[in-house]
Amino acid sequence: MSLRPSERMGIRQKGYKASVDVGEGRRRREDITVILRKADRDRTLKEKRRRPTASAVAEGLPQAAHSSAIEKKVRFGWGSGASVRGWGPFRWGIFSWFFLIIFALESLPMMVQGLYSDDSSMQLESTTQFRKLLSVIRSGVLPRFVEFLTREEYPQLQFEAAWALTNIASGTAANTMAVIEHGAVPIFVKLLSSPREDAVWALGNVAGDSTKCRNLVLMHGAMLPLLQQLDEHAKLSMLRNSAWTLSNFCRGKPQPDFKHVEPVLPVLRQLILSQDEEILTDSCWALSYLSDGSNDNIQAVIETGVCDQLVELLSHPSPVVLIPALRTVGNIVTGDDAQTQCIVGHPQALPCLFNLLTTTQKKSIKREACWTISNITAGTKEQI
Repeated sequence: MSLRPSERMGIRQKGYKASVDVGEGRRRREDITVILRKADRDRTLKEKRRRPTASAVAEGLPQAAHSSAIEKKVRFGWGSGASVRGWGPFRWGIFSWFFLIIFALESLPMMVQGLYSDDSSMQLESTTQFRKLLSVIRSGVLPRFVEFLTREEYPQLQFEAAWALTNIASGTAANTMAVIEHGAVPIFVKLLSSPREDAVWALGNVAGDSTKCRNLVLMHGAMLPLLQQLDEHAKLSMLRNSAWTLSNFCRGKPQPDFKHVEPVLPVLRQLILSQDEEILTDSCWALSYLSDGSNDNIQAVIETGVCDQLVELLSHPSPVVLIPALRTVGNIVTGDDAQTQCIVGHPQALPCLFNLLTTTQKKSIKREACWTISNITAGTKEQI
C-alpha cells in the first residue's frame, strides 16, 4: 500500500508514546502493523508456503507465492514412492480424482509460471490446468476423503486422504471452509495423537485461513495434543511443522482467547533455544503474537523466562529470525515499567538495539529498533 510522505509520517507519529507523559501508558501501533510492517518483511510468515518438488527446486522454479492475508502450506513430493503401491482396485476409482489433484498441486509452480509467461500457448495450458483442478475440488470427493481419515485399519489410505485434504485446505478460503464443513477438523485433532505430521500440517492450514477458522480449530482442542508431540524425541520435520502450526494458532486479530494459547508458552521457551532457523522464526513470531496485547499477556510471556534468549536473538545473523525476535522485545517494552526493565536490565539489550540502528541496512529493522527505543524512553528516569 503506497502512502504519501505526510501520511506515512502521521502514522509513524501516532505509533510512538509521548515521552513527556508516562502516565498515558504505552500506545499500540496497530496502523503501523497493518500498513507498514507487512510491506517491509523479507520473509513474512503471512504467505502461502508450498513444499516444492525436487524437480522444481532443481530447475529454480518459484517455491512460494506470497500473501499478506493468510499463512498456508501445500504438501508436495511423493516421498519414497511406496505410497502409490498395493492399492489394487482402489487405485483408479475415487483415487483417479486424487491423483489428478496431487498431480496438479505438484505442478503448481510451473502452472503459475505459465500464467505469467509471455507465451500465449503456455498461458492457455496453465489456465486449462487450473480450470481442471478447480473442477476436481468441486466434484464432490471431499466427503469421501474425510471418511478415509477414519480408516485406522488402513493407515496408508488414511495417510493419502490426509495429504489430499491438507493440500485442498491450503487453497482458497472456500476450499478451506469446504474441508471444515465436511467434518475434517475434529478427525484431524484426533489424529494429532499419532506420530504422523499430516494432521499437524492440515490444522495449520485451516487455522491460517482466518481468525474464524483458527478459533474453530482451537475450540476443538487442538492445542494440547499438538504440544504433546513436541518432546526430545520429535523429528526435525515434526518440530518445524509444529512450530509453524503453533504460530498460526496464535496469530490474527482479533486475538484468540488467551486461555486457549497460554499453554504454548513453556514449549516456545524451549523452541527458541533451537539452532534451526525455521523453528526459531516461527517460534519468535508466535511469541510476538502472544505479547501483542494487554500487560497481563506480556507478563505471562515474561514469566515463561524468554526475555534473555530474545535479547540474545537480537544478534542473530538471519533477518528472518531477528525481525520477530525484535518485534517481541518491542512488544514487551510497551508494558509497565517493571516489564520494560526485564528487557532493559539485560546487559546486551541496549548495545544490541544501538547496533541495529547503526549497522543494519534494512529499514524495517531500523524502524522496529526505533519503536522499541522510543517505548523504553517513556519509562523511568533510570531507564531513560
